[in-house]
Amino acid sequence: MNMKNILAICLIVFFSTASWSQSAVGKFEKFGNPTAFSKVDPKQWQLLSKIINLSVVGFNKRVPYNRCPISDSGDDGTVKAWKGEYVNFQLVVSSKKKIKQIKVSVDNFSSGENQIASSENARVGFVYYVVCDNTRGVCKKKDYPYENVLMPDIIDFKGTASFVNANANRPVWIKVFIPLQSAAGTYKGQVTVNADGVRLTKTLSLVVSENALPTVDKRNFFLDLWQYPMVEADYYNVTPWSDKHFKLMEPAMVRLQNAGQKSITTSFFWDVFNPRVRDIKEMMIQVVKTRSGGWEYNFENFDKWVKFMMTLGIKDQITCFGIAPLNYRYYFYDQAQSKMTYFSQGVDGADYKKFWLSYLDAFEKHLKGKGWFEITALGIDEKEADVLTALISFIKGHNKDWKIAFTGKYFPEYQSSIYNYSVISNQLVPENIIKERSAKGFKTTFYTSCWEIFPNTFVMSDPIDATWLGWNAANRSMDGYLRYAYDYWGKSVLFDSRSDVAAGDRFLVYPDNNSSIRFEMLCDGVEDYEKVRQKKGIGMPAVGLRAAKDDVGIKVKDGLSIFDFKKVNAQKSREQQIKIARDLLVQ
Repeated sequence: MNMKNILAICLIVFFSTASWSQSAVGKFEKFGNPTAFSKVDPKQWQLLSKIINLSVVGFNKRVPYNRCPISDSGDDGTVKAWKGEYVNFQLVVSSKKKIKQIKVSVDNFSSGENQIASSENARVGFVYYVVCDNTRGVCKKKDYPYENVLMPDIIDFKGTASFVNANANRPVWIKVFIPLQSAAGTYKGQVTVNADGVRLTKTLSLVVSENALPTVDKRNFFLDLWQYPMVEADYYNVTPWSDKHFKLMEPAMVRLQNAGQKSITTSFFWDVFNPRVRDIKEMMIQVVKTRSGGWEYNFENFDKWVKFMMTLGIKDQITCFGIAPLNYRYYFYDQAQSKMTYFSQGVDGADYKKFWLSYLDAFEKHLKGKGWFEITALGIDEKEADVLTALISFIKGHNKDWKIAFTGKYFPEYQSSIYNYSVISNQLVPENIIKERSAKGFKTTFYTSCWEIFPNTFVMSDPIDATWLGWNAANRSMDGYLRYAYDYWGKSVLFDSRSDVAAGDRFLVYPDNNSSIRFEMLCDGVEDYEKVRQKKGIGMPAVGLRAAKDDVGIKVKDGLSIFDFKKVNAQKSREQQIKIARDLLVQ
């Protein structure tokens, strides 16, 4: 090979590496000087015997950005698994010097002659840090000096390489699917990290049991994370409901479907909250007051959104919000004034009833024409008893067949009128009532929001808290879990998660098809719920699934009592609780 060819190859490698590094550095961790949020402890880094070190750490380990290296976590890299589930490993590259490029590969997991092919079933994700503040449990920030810190949260499963700054850590997330046809046994696979030419390896182990989970479409957990397509349009700066808008949303919605999402979030106006007046063309359902004083409705955008989500596999329920929004504003385009406007009135008002009687009639007719009426529920969020009384009376008085989805306090006197009831986390619904509701095909779930300090899904929450929520649903015999925001992003969310509420309260994934540690841990809890259900002997096992032994089911049921919001406190380890309970699930 002549010198010209060698030089050409070197230039290609240099520029491809440089261009990758520039795009990666420019996209993530754009928070400026990290020492403004996280101080290096030089003594800790001096204790690291290697220039570059690779460690395996537990899921609940919140790896510091630069304060200290991770050298020996005590985690042996072994995970117990069922067939048909995803399991996770977390590794950390700690480096005393700047690494321009790290790449990670995963060998096949082998158990004798049996293998789990990594090319098909293993995904490598690089974990990135965001700025957040210690606002757990804060629903409206005050003029107070909240502590600002860097927390690992974003998981980029798309990137082929990453970087590590000097005296800093780079967590690596490895997600492995266990195929249903896998043989039980202990599988071992090697992870190789190439850090600017330095090769580091770790061996991971999968202990696969005979137990198996059903496929996502056959699972029972009712996951309801509200979606905000208008917020995504604003973030990406694209025309709402355009082909480009749907293409950009698709990866996040596929991720949501893979987690087991059951409901499509829709709106009578733009979205759940409608914080400002927007163009009529952007409305999910275009509402027009004609010059003659009548009403016209255009469902084109609503249909596009619902069909899009159903095509992805999210099709159990359509929840439509707006009949009683938090701001009590009802928007429409007034032809006589040639502008968007709104009126505000309580649910007992004459104008309110006139407006909604016409709207509900048109909506019902449209839904029935599409075959969607039976799966649609009118969404009502956090109303007190007097307002809820009036709403139920109005809706059911107009048409008793309308379904209602309500999130808020538990009102026993209204539960029989509410098809999908999601209660605040500290509200108790008697188990016999849950069974009665289940027998009627009703759904009963719970939700967390801004006020629960822990367990919750904030950026500063313990990662295991998101998993704990699935166990809490199992303990209470509930159908699932709800969170009010899956993708309510701010413009700087890829490096700064702070807002006027608790950091991370408004989203569980990141733009550009990026996941989060919180979301992946929540998915673990959803899978655990399905395992508990199977071990307790609830429902008929699907074909090929292993039925529970009676004594194991009893042990699992008895062990669930610790997953209780009224018993949880900062001193008790949720991680240890889950570890003990999971040991029962592999029997």
